[in-house]
Amino acid sequence: MNKFKKSIVMYHDNSGQQDIFEVLGKCSSNILKLSNETVFFQSEEQGDFYKKCKELKDFDLVIVVGGDGTINEVINGLYDYDMNPVIGIIPGGSFNDFSKTVNIGANPVEASENLLDAEVKEYDCILNDDKIALNFWTVGMASENAQKMQDADKSTFGVLTYIPKIFETLTQDNSFDYEMELDGETIKGNAVMVFVANGLYSGGVEVPISDISPSDGVLNVFVVEQSNIGAFKAMFGQSNSFDFNEQNEGVQTFKAKEIKFISPEGLVADTDGELYQKTPSNIKVVEKRFKFLSKPIEQ
Repeated sequence: MNKFKKSIVMYHDNSGQQDIFEVLGKCSSNILKLSNETVFFQSEEQGDFYKKCKELKDFDLVIVVGGDGTINEVINGLYDYDMNPVIGIIPGGSFNDFSKTVNIGANPVEASENLLDAEVKEYDCILNDDKIALNFWTVGMASENAQKMQDADKSTFGVLTYIPKIFETLTQDNSFDYEMELDGETIKGNAVMVFVANGLYSGGVEVPISDISPSDGVLNVFVVEQSNIGAFKAMFGQSNSFDFNEQNEGVQTFKAKEIKFISPEGLVADTDGELYQKTPSNIKVVEKRFKFLSKPIEQ
């Protein structure tokens, strides 16, 4: 069983769709087994987790109770303050993409039990200018629809539940002329979306490429060249048998360590569901930056 010296449990009371105190009550016996000393920290407002990371020098385990947005704030704080504790996830969001990537469990109680004997594994992350992401970076159709939904109640809709609504606008001309550099090689073309993936999931569904890995030191780049309903549905898991390694009509795929998205300028980028950056963007993989408690994925 895993045993750490000192852990901190980070949570806020509007995490996801469940009562956070009920969740903590059900998981507390497992949480307390993980370390000799456990501290609970409740965020009152956005930014509290980020600032708290400055004080975590003596902690060797951080348990994040929440969804991808909560995890995103914590990892940005850990990165900026150069902290490197092991991270455990108890899922509490709408999609819980990275908790699925680390295969820790679909619900809080299951996850807290799995943390007890999970293995510590190192994972890559995406560095987009000065911000960190674990799952994805995207511009184009997905980001545009995220902007339309950003005022919606995330506990009800989730940032990425706008994806089905994209099909309603596929007949519109949403394309743009782009220029990118992938590991120094320039590519140009016309696209409706550029999607950069590190994690195995996006919006709760599996990224459809068989050799993707969040620990391989490269990022997977998808360029959707046309409003192709079949390709786009497949990209977001509507077709479980689809694999871009085998069929990619309307979609180009690349692997790169560093991506410079040069033009067009001013596109809003969706980074793990957060909308706070615009192009141009410098994106690169940071290899094995974070340590997560994870369970092996059965093949």
